[in-house]
Amino acid sequence: MIYRWIFAVLLVGMFCGPGLALDAKDLLVESPREGAQVALDRIIEDGKVLVRVADADNQPILGLTAEDFSVSQFGRKARIVSVESFAENLDVPRHIVLMLDNSGSMEQRNAVEPLLAAMDELLKIMRPIDQVHLVVFIDGQTQRIGGRDLHVRTFSSSDADALRNFVRQVYQGRLTVNTFLFEGMLAALDIVGRMPADEPKFMVVFSDGEDLNSRYTRDDVSQSIQNLERFEAYAIDFMPGAATDPFLSSFASRGGGQIWKATEEAALVPIFQAVASKMQYNYVISYLFPTEGRLAVSPAGLTIEEVKTIDASPLLGHIYFDTGSSDIPPRYQRFTNRLDTVTFEEQQLRGTLEKYYQVLNIFGKRLATNPDASVTLVGCNMDFGEEKGRQDLSAQRAEAVAVYLRDTWNIDPERIRLEARNLPEKPSTSRIDEGRADNRRMEIHSDHPAILDLVRSTYLNYRIDNSSLIVRPLIDSLYGVADWRIQVSAGGTTLAEVAGEGAPNDHYLLPLKLDRPQDVGAAGSIAVSLEARDRRDQQLSVAAEPVKVQFLQTSRRLAQQLDYRVQEKYALILFDFDRDTIDARNQGIVEQIAARIRALPQAAVEIVGHTDNIGSDAYNQKLSERRAKAVYDLLLAAAGGDPDKRIQYRGAGAQDPPYDNLSSESRAFNRTVAITLEYLARD
Repeated sequence: MIYRWIFAVLLVGMFCGPGLALDAKDLLVESPREGAQVALDRIIEDGKVLVRVADADNQPILGLTAEDFSVSQFGRKARIVSVESFAENLDVPRHIVLMLDNSGSMEQRNAVEPLLAAMDELLKIMRPIDQVHLVVFIDGQTQRIGGRDLHVRTFSSSDADALRNFVRQVYQGRLTVNTFLFEGMLAALDIVGRMPADEPKFMVVFSDGEDLNSRYTRDDVSQSIQNLERFEAYAIDFMPGAATDPFLSSFASRGGGQIWKATEEAALVPIFQAVASKMQYNYVISYLFPTEGRLAVSPAGLTIEEVKTIDASPLLGHIYFDTGSSDIPPRYQRFTNRLDTVTFEEQQLRGTLEKYYQVLNIFGKRLATNPDASVTLVGCNMDFGEEKGRQDLSAQRAEAVAVYLRDTWNIDPERIRLEARNLPEKPSTSRIDEGRADNRRMEIHSDHPAILDLVRSTYLNYRIDNSSLIVRPLIDSLYGVADWRIQVSAGGTTLAEVAGEGAPNDHYLLPLKLDRPQDVGAAGSIAVSLEARDRRDQQLSVAAEPVKVQFLQTSRRLAQQLDYRVQEKYALILFDFDRDTIDARNQGIVEQIAARIRALPQAAVEIVGHTDNIGSDAYNQKLSERRAKAVYDLLLAAAGGDPDKRIQYRGAGAQDPPYDNLSSESRAFNRTVAITLEYLARD
């Protein structure tokens, strides 16, 4: 049977966060132990309560542990941090007031030594933090206490030996002729009234006779009791006769305690031991309401599809130089000896910029492969500032490239023609730094179609239908959130992460960092977890339902004779600065794409025009649309039939550029039209 003690109180000091107080109503403390009655004595502080536990006969139950208690509030169960009996606890002091009858009848009844022995037993439960107050009678003298002149002596100490010595001096000295029971109780009650309100208080009255000499009455004592709250009262009736004194019984009952009847001196030791036991059945329970939480993620699944990509990248025949320099910048990949040129294959390169930074080696390889081809290297300068009119610098730039082709790729110097000029034939604007940087270049020209042809490669790319997750964290903490972290991972790799202090927002949009989508696909799922810590240093760890990953692999679909996705990418039209006309070389490439469109009637075709970031957004938007429309018109005418329903075009302006516009080459590659053919195939 579980006995419950429910109390409602405004608990000041329980905090959900700095400066925010909670109403701690209906705090429920209970014990699953059979027959245990739990009474909540008081709240010591936030998360710490003082309880008493007794059995059905109101006898203390000792030796309880955390498993013997539960604490809850409004149905929310707390985590028991610790349970300490008073013997173990060194945080909560006890205040014990002992009113001892030291009248002469004690000697007549041979009770002095038994009483001293009994007091020794009682003082064994003392801890260094406890305060014990002794009140005894005295003849012929008074002490002013609580506005009354009382025939009492008092002594207070936290030292058990000092208390023993005082009691021995009292009982082994001259005992009183008179009995001042009511005055002694009034003095003791005054001491109780001056004790801290939030700390346990006990008052024990030991009497071996009726009051015969007090100036005050039992009514005065009763009135004093009415003014006191929250203390436990015990009485030891050592008076002659079998009946328990009604006044002492009423006193103990009023204080929620107990009275014992001692009919002989031999009973004093066990009775005082019982009193000590009563003071020991208090427990200090420390608890915390756990911080709880949950985590929701959407979408519940995503698809990663392998796409066979046939990439035909334009070859930009420009090498850009630093101001006033003819040294080839280190971003352009160069071999240190001729042996490295043997294994170089441009088909192994991926990505337009990766191919571009190998442009010197691509030209070297193509010239070596096509011995009938020749090139013209045209050195240019920005014709501004320190480069103003510096055709000598232009010549040095052309020569630097020629030296590399001759010495590393063993190209016959007769096949390399050098020219020098100031601005390029088709320059960028000289009004801004970016345009001037674009003009510090060396251009490669050739009439041989293979030298400036597209750089083709085939590889697997990956398409993800959702590249971001929406994460909704919910943390329920009575004490407030100190910090938190949300992590998204797959296959041991972190894909996204967000962290903060205080309560998190209701949701976060987390872009996934998918450097290796194939690894995420192979993992089969994405894990999303939340780690948090509240202001009481409690840790919370929750995980959302894993995001399922469907991985469509080309090799598996081939083995199953299923369609797989193919994408052909042509970023081939590199326009001159601020131009939308298509030169003759690129018109030929458009014809090749038109042939692919005719051969692939199932292919969807998208044409997207781009620009660099020089100029206004509005102007660049119109320019990109003109570029896309120019390519669209050519393709539509060359493809024949009625393909316009599957050919779409648009201009992206300078927004969402393919490259970052931070270098001359990236701006050049942004002056483009990207053409994508997408279709399903089986072989």
